[in-house]
Amino acid sequence: MLGKKEESISLESAVAGHAGASDAAPGEGAPAGGASENTAPADAGENANGADRATPSVEELEATLAALDKSQATIEFRMDGTIIKANDLFLGVVGYSLEEIAGKHHSMFVEPDYRESAEYKEFWAALNRGEYQAAEYKRIGKGGKEVWIQASYNPISGPDGKLYKVVKFATDVTEQKLINADFQGQIEAIGKSQATIEFQMDGTIIKANDLFLGVVGYSLEEVAGKHHSMFVEPDYKDSAEYKEFWEALNRGEFQAAEYKRIGKGGKEVWIQASYNPIMDLNGKPFKVVKFATDITERIEADAQSARLSQMVEGMPIGVMMCELENLEITYLNK
Repeated sequence: MLGKKEESISLESAVAGHAGASDAAPGEGAPAGGASENTAPADAGENANGADRATPSVEELEATLAALDKSQATIEFRMDGTIIKANDLFLGVVGYSLEEIAGKHHSMFVEPDYRESAEYKEFWAALNRGEYQAAEYKRIGKGGKEVWIQASYNPISGPDGKLYKVVKFATDVTEQKLINADFQGQIEAIGKSQATIEFQMDGTIIKANDLFLGVVGYSLEEVAGKHHSMFVEPDYKDSAEYKEFWEALNRGEFQAAEYKRIGKGGKEVWIQASYNPIMDLNGKPFKVVKFATDITERIEADAQSARLSQMVEGMPIGVMMCELENLEITYLNK
């Protein structure tokens, strides 16, 4: 019974380590062992139910581990990486039965290149030094299925203080990783086809892609940290309309239109653009992303066409225009 109690105290360290795993980097943490060296011996005057004890009872620890087993994918390894057992949640993530993995090595879940790497060797060396590991890990399930887990690997010591197994608690984050990858792919695709620039909510420029910089003629170093107003005419910069433009963005209202902007050296450019407030987890705007297309050539062509049309309309003679191929009439002046 003494051995069971000492082992349970070691398991308590694993539970505590798992609770903080999301804030820890791989390799951080102290060896998983028994109670703290600074913990005083149990006082003989403690009541029978242990209410005054700092250390949980065996029953409490077992209940905690049982709760984790119901909510967390769990697998245990010997110190050499051999699989001892795994719960149904873990088996469901990787797609194997317990019979298919028991007695096999942890390396069955990693890619071949990583399996032979110095990094993987150090991963197990750290565990054998009693250093728990916590991070997001890419793992390979049955049939080559790629899975991602948020996990902690916790070395467990026995009654003699020696490490004898590793308990891993994991959460399947594959779906979230795929969603994030999809979003990232879309953003990268937009960045290749759209002029893009980002602003803080006060209008300060954060960054811009090469397409945007090409439109305005600046380098990133010339615009980063400056205000959006560097791209507008002085009269508009000081107007109530421009003030309301940024106030609307700060209310989370996106703006979209054709805009006249001023590039380097006073060059006039026209863009078809949308300014999109991006919300934080509390629903509050924290930055603005602008997607734009350079329409300067079309605007200039439209202006030229309007000037020609005005000139022709004023002529004292009749003017007719038609298609060269089929002689279809396209214009008649009044």
